[in-house]
Amino acid sequence: MDEGPIICNTGPLIALAMVGRLEILAKLYRRVLIPDAVLQEVVSAGSGRIGAAEVESASWLERISGDLPLEPLLIQELGPGESAVIAAAHQLRARLVLIDERRARRIAEQAYGLRVKGSAGILVAAKQAGLLPAVQPLLEGMRAQGYRLSQRLIDRAVLEAGEGRRESV
Repeated sequence: MDEGPIICNTGPLIALAMVGRLEILAKLYRRVLIPDAVLQEVVSAGSGRIGAAEVESASWLERISGDLPLEPLLIQELGPGESAVIAAAHQLRARLVLIDERRARRIAEQAYGLRVKGSAGILVAAKQAGLLPAVQPLLEGMRAQGYRLSQRLIDRAVLEAGEGRRESV
């Protein structure tokens, strides 16, 4: 499994909770950190919604408390959760951030040089580690519950997971 802490944003927490697979993060990564801003988005602001109870009861999630210094780029371009994830990853020299939102992924990679993985990538990694039998039903389940995943992303993840059909020439 991967070593070193990773910082997780709201999206992957909710998406994985939607399909009953939040614990995959604890199995894949030794340390999963979430900033206060993410905890607030999922548990407080999301009270009563999918993911709130699951995240609140996940004792393996490590909370990053306190105010993180945020650069103007983050404040101007992203929401509080994404900003806190990127700032924490940069400050703590985390090896990976888990973010689904496209703009935040681009900023994390291009402006901060961070490695980024989203919900689909997490499921692919879990399948490759032998933790899941298939990713397609989970991705389709996320989408059926309203989580935004393009068909192109699902197709790519299914192929990466070795579930896609290979066309013969």
